[in-house]
Amino acid sequence: MRIKVFTSPQLHEALAMVRQELGPDALILDRQQSKSADGGALWHVHAAIEQPQESVGETEQHKTEAPKHTTAASPTNAAATANAQRTDTHQQPDAAPHDATLHRLERIVEGLSNQQCSTLRQALTERSEQEAFDHLLNMGVAGCHAFDMAGDFANKQPLGKNTLLWASRIQPRDHNILLFNGPSGCGKTTLIAKLAAHYSLKGIRVALVSTDTEKMGGLESLKSYAATLGIPFHPLRKSPDAEKILAQEKSAQLMLIDTEGWSPNRDANLKRQFALWNAMHCTRRLLMLPASMDEEDGMQQLNHRIVATMSDIVFSKLDETARPGKIVNWGIAASLPLSYCSFGPEVPEQMGWLTPQALFTLLAKDVRSVSA
Repeated sequence: MRIKVFTSPQLHEALAMVRQELGPDALILDRQQSKSADGGALWHVHAAIEQPQESVGETEQHKTEAPKHTTAASPTNAAATANAQRTDTHQQPDAAPHDATLHRLERIVEGLSNQQCSTLRQALTERSEQEAFDHLLNMGVAGCHAFDMAGDFANKQPLGKNTLLWASRIQPRDHNILLFNGPSGCGKTTLIAKLAAHYSLKGIRVALVSTDTEKMGGLESLKSYAATLGIPFHPLRKSPDAEKILAQEKSAQLMLIDTEGWSPNRDANLKRQFALWNAMHCTRRLLMLPASMDEEDGMQQLNHRIVATMSDIVFSKLDETARPGKIVNWGIAASLPLSYCSFGPEVPEQMGWLTPQALFTLLAKDVRSVSA
């Protein structure tokens, strides 16, 4: 296996370098962001490519076997040798077992990550910063981001002011239309209900819309919340209906749109969903990821084309993970501003607006202190 590090100020440029040199079959082992000498962003992408099986075998043979004197083989011996080779071909797989390859890649990635983290930790001169670095790593923050945040965390200062993007607060009185999208079961409907209750109690005129009309029972939960709060609710099945809903709810100061959940491996309905979203002329489109999701699964979601159509990123189920630092890694990978967060099922409580101070509170393991 050949491993190489590609470095560029832009992530997409580094990935393009990988594809150009190693080809489309290259495996991305790790990608980390650091700062250059002049303070600019710098991406390091660790990539690997399996060498052809024949070349590897030949190389190992030359290393391990002494030169041999060859003699001409008799026809009988040649036939026996050919039969033996054919038998070995059927008995031996053409490539290394899949699980062995994965195990080797896991050890490579772990080794690269441990080496980098050790180097970054040693670069921190203050003991308090080293302890902060260790804590952030334990919380799930990637090494390069933990290094950038260690000083602020050690001094109990807001985190990620310069490394993360932060959304501006929503002002409901300005007639906002917010669309929430994310994988199935991520908690979109619950957060929408929390926001609807929160702002309704403040006297803001709220209306609810849902495009989740294909799934059996997809409308019922949000419809029930709307009835309890005494606010309008509209199912949106076809694009022409959007104009009617907008006209009917033109006095609404805040319109919240729930959508059908999706998966990178099952996004056949997204084309229909995109048409509905565009018809609603949304002020913002918020991508939601549940913090209970595995970090790599979250990264897979962020590689989907849908992310390019989103304006903000939202995190839910922060009470269901022991490593909330993964949201830092997701936020930087997505290059989307952080906005809302949600933790727990209670309505309208247990939600808040993510800020650098709220992020410090969250990573200090006091999620209850994050407020709206």
